[in-house]
Amino acid sequence: MTIQINLNQPPFSFLEPEQLQWLTGHLDLVFYPAGSVILNEGDASPGLFIVYKGVVSETDQSGNKLYARYGNEDIFDVRAILESGCKHKYTATEETLCYLLKTKDFIHLLDKSKDFSVYFKTDLGTRQNLVEQRDSGAGVSEFILSRIDEESIRPPVYVTGQTSLSRVAAIMEEQKYDAVLVRTAKEIGIVTGTDLLRATLLGDKTKQTKVADIAQFNLIEVKYGDFLFNALLKMTQHHIERVVVTRDGDIVGMLELMDMLSVFSTHSHVIAMRIEQSKTLKELVTAAKRLEVLIDSLNQQGVKIVAIMELITTLNRRLMQRAFELIFPKRLQQSVCILVLGSEGRGEQILKTDQDNAIILKNEHDREAVLPLLQSFHQALLDFGYPPCPGGVMFINDSWINTVDGWQGKVGRWLNSASPEAMMNMAIFMDGEAICGDMELFRQVKRSWQKPELRSSVASAWFARPALKFETPLNFLGNIREDHGHIDIKKGGIFPLVHGVRALSFEFGVSDTNTLVRLDRLQELQVLAPEVVQGLKDALLFFLRIRLRQQLESGVDNPGLSQQLSLSAMRSVDRSLLRHALHRVKKFKQLLINHYHLESFG
Repeated sequence: MTIQINLNQPPFSFLEPEQLQWLTGHLDLVFYPAGSVILNEGDASPGLFIVYKGVVSETDQSGNKLYARYGNEDIFDVRAILESGCKHKYTATEETLCYLLKTKDFIHLLDKSKDFSVYFKTDLGTRQNLVEQRDSGAGVSEFILSRIDEESIRPPVYVTGQTSLSRVAAIMEEQKYDAVLVRTAKEIGIVTGTDLLRATLLGDKTKQTKVADIAQFNLIEVKYGDFLFNALLKMTQHHIERVVVTRDGDIVGMLELMDMLSVFSTHSHVIAMRIEQSKTLKELVTAAKRLEVLIDSLNQQGVKIVAIMELITTLNRRLMQRAFELIFPKRLQQSVCILVLGSEGRGEQILKTDQDNAIILKNEHDREAVLPLLQSFHQALLDFGYPPCPGGVMFINDSWINTVDGWQGKVGRWLNSASPEAMMNMAIFMDGEAICGDMELFRQVKRSWQKPELRSSVASAWFARPALKFETPLNFLGNIREDHGHIDIKKGGIFPLVHGVRALSFEFGVSDTNTLVRLDRLQELQVLAPEVVQGLKDALLFFLRIRLRQQLESGVDNPGLSQQLSLSAMRSVDRSLLRHALHRVKKFKQLLINHYHLESFG
């Protein structure tokens, strides 16, 4: 029999070729007239059903309450097989053809394939990870899955702090190393070939200078056995080309950027170095334009969405910092603090969306000198690909320029007002992250809302209300409700989850901005149960992954602005994961309603 459905997608793609061939030989095609009952409540299921044509409705036994509908390539009822009985009734809404894999044959495949079994017996996050791994292909994630081991590190070479620079240079030449570790009585540092050149050719050091005088003692470490990708991320974040590798607290080697270049094909290091070496804004624009290509490459390689977010956040912020350094004269760089807000502040932006930023002035009298510089900075961000914020949340707008005292006063007015606009402004500002200038200015402002008397007041409930503003796109039948074939995933899934977590973080004094980190803190404080936290993490990461995939496939000029998901473009497995993730959001909103007594807004 020729199989008319796509079995080259999860969960069937988890099967080995011979298992998949065995499966096709054990599928039966069964027909159900419109209105016929396929399974009744309490029935033992004959097997796993895969819809080929038609529609199947899952209801209570009376047929009055509809739980779900199943269409082309959707699967039911796994639960009946694993739990030895149907909990609901399944009816053919119209003439329907299904492929049936008998129970004993389904159990056989569960026993033979670990991933196939795990998919059907586990939670949303594990299913999502399995799907991501299968989508990425076998060989594309070799680097991402590679770990730091003996083959990737160089044994450490030590010199004492008393060693002369000339002797250190000779040791580097002998060992063919560009860096050695420097051991003193108190600590261990590092010196590189570049350090030697700067000290002797550009500085005032001689060949007889002790190496301890020029060594750097703030070593950046990674652990033996960690992922290579995490080492690359640290190098990018700290603008360095090597890290020391430790095992059980002891240094066992050094990991060089150059040693990783041959295995890392996305060239994020090239972008990072281009940013560092840029002497003009035009050169920075060239580096910025490479970011979308990098994101697409990482996505196709199956890199975890969390890792992509961290890397892109690091590169974006360094891009802005370098622009700030080129535009602002040094005398003014410590007189201001530049903030990124919204998703960029939370470190959850991947493709560029509209600008959300603000500035804190150390002194009001610097405003006139700073304003033209902000216009230049704003234009640089436009050139990098960040469109203007439609709501005007930008540091070229007077409403988002203030001194420390001015911002503290504004925060107080926002919280006392409790108007929807004030609450959203507070939410945007609360996600702020200082990236340029004097970071202490923002820490002073943050203290103005990190007060117990504010967190325990009615302001917390008012602050939480916007999480209920948009309906979850699930109809009363439990299915995904689509508008002309699309859903707005930001309004329907991402925003209520992110803002609900933000509201709880405000109430319980969590100062972190990233949603995943906030969830960890709320679990530590026993505000949210571990299973709730894991469910919300899984849902958010799925929303971000599926949105990124469709944004990259859209071909529009500013894909990051699109929040629409096309359901017709999604596979059955992704529609199923989306429905489960949206149900997590719906339950979380009910938790917020109960916690803040917002019943009239539910």
